[in-house]
Amino acid sequence: MKRFITLIVISFLISNISKANFKEIKKKAAVNNPEIIFPIPKNLDKCIINMYVNKGNNPVLPVIKVDAPSGYGLDNRFNYALNKFENFKRPCGGGNVEACENVKRVILDWAKADAAQRKGASDHEAKHWNDTLTVNLWIASPMMAGYSFAKQKITIPEEEDKIIKDWFKKIVKKNQHLMYELKKYKQGTQAIGVPRSAHNHALSSAISHMQLGILLNDDKLFRKAFKNYENAIKFQRKDGSMPIETRRGGRAIFYQGRAMTALTSIAIIAENQGYNIWDYDHKGKNFHNIVKFFIDFTENNEIVFKYAKEMKAPGPAKDYKRQDVDGSSSSQWGWLYAYATRYPNHENIQRLKQWSTNYKDLNNYQKKIISNFDNVLKRNAGTSSWTVVEPRCHFTK
Repeated sequence: MKRFITLIVISFLISNISKANFKEIKKKAAVNNPEIIFPIPKNLDKCIINMYVNKGNNPVLPVIKVDAPSGYGLDNRFNYALNKFENFKRPCGGGNVEACENVKRVILDWAKADAAQRKGASDHEAKHWNDTLTVNLWIASPMMAGYSFAKQKITIPEEEDKIIKDWFKKIVKKNQHLMYELKKYKQGTQAIGVPRSAHNHALSSAISHMQLGILLNDDKLFRKAFKNYENAIKFQRKDGSMPIETRRGGRAIFYQGRAMTALTSIAIIAENQGYNIWDYDHKGKNFHNIVKFFIDFTENNEIVFKYAKEMKAPGPAKDYKRQDVDGSSSSQWGWLYAYATRYPNHENIQRLKQWSTNYKDLNNYQKKIISNFDNVLKRNAGTSSWTVVEPRCHFTK
């Protein structure tokens, strides 16, 4: 009995320490490594280091105005540009000087062209949601990370540096969608009582603000993301499901995975500045619990049906009983690269290790997570949108 009480007391103290530490971080965290969003690793074994295209064969032309649809979807012209930009950004993140020169050239071209202008949609209209996510996801975050890599390898003239940073500041501010000013969800949705700042769109905007804060050595901008991170963790359900995301029909788990990857990106960027927010805990609600729900789903996909049947903006996935889980998308699995290598002894990872030895007995969802788990240290991911950077190189420990 005494041992049981002691364990309860220890658990309570650990929980309070976690909350106290996070509260201090959220209030007072400072940029400790200016301009270093993701450091180029000393050991490049897991990184892409070769550039397979030259600038002439890979023009990343500026797209001037954002024009996402008012319904489901984003402005895919910017995704096309990101795909081409990745051919330079990835090897730059692996220390390739020529690639970094091209990264700087592309970003300077976009900055001088005043690209990625958002016009026409009022704040919080449907089109505004899609325009802002387009810029934060496919331009602001990946280009700021790429610029940080370039700054670590090449010298950039002060005049050009100012042009680029002024443009970054403009597009991040113009596409701000942190959702602090919006009220919590009300009746008529399973997300009732949850602050909108926990939404995956808000997390994407938070990542951009965090990176901008590091580039500009601005502590206030850097700290903004912690509020979104806190709300996403704090307002998960007891089972680890994320209320805003898991109501989305056949894409319920698709969006939970994306939100998990966004939370992971925030945690790693914070880690690179010297702060551990991985272990933030609010009354037993933590990142481990969110991961557990995702793993539970792969074993028994029916656990998400009671939430997914709300069918809120499911896009093309109209059947909530058939969850759309891409087997290789970095947005779905980016979190796993970081989590598996930071918590190899956690019960969540031990569970995956056990499944890995019985592959033939797994269902299709389990096979997808195990395929990714088994290849965390071997496989490069797809376009770095929700992960911001190549996860095998910059997420793994």
